Formats: sequence, structure tokens, C-alpha cells
Amino acid sequence: MPDPEQREARPDCADRRGMIGPYGARYSWAYWVVILAAFALLVVDIFDDGALWNYLVIVLVAIAIVIQPGGIRGPRHAARTEEKRSRRV
Repeated sequence: MPDPEQREARPDCADRRGMIGPYGARYSWAYWVVILAAFALLVVDIFDDGALWNYLVIVLVAIAIVIQPGGIRGPRHAARTEEKRSRRV
């Protein structure tokens, strides 16, 4: 898909508040930073086989679950809640 067509399809995919996920929920930039940090630590763990890196990855994944839209319930729950709020207004 050419770039102008892609912009027309989802003009507000990313902005200052974050990016829209597959279920319509907005993921904050903090979520993406935590996910990238976890992947970076996994790469470090491949080269330096220490338990500390594994524990840090587990902590970062737990943080990502907490700060994702909808928390533990997930992004679908957040999208449904946002949809219900927009219907009321």
C-alpha cells in the first residue's frame, strides 16, 4: 500500500499519547519503551548468560502488562470500555 493511502486509512495511528493497537486501544509510549528494553535485555542475555538479565526481563514484562491498556484484563477490555464511554456521550 503506498504511503498516502496508508495515511488515509489510519490518520491517527500514532500521536503524542501513543499508538493505536490492533483492537483500537491506545498503547502509551511508555509501554513500547518497556517492551523494547525487554527485548534488548534478551539480546544481552544471549551473549552474557547471567541470571540477572532474565530477572530484569521478567520485571519489564510484568511492568508492560500493568501499563498496557486494560491492565491485566487486556486491550480488548480497554477498547470495549472506551467504546461504551463514547456511546454515552
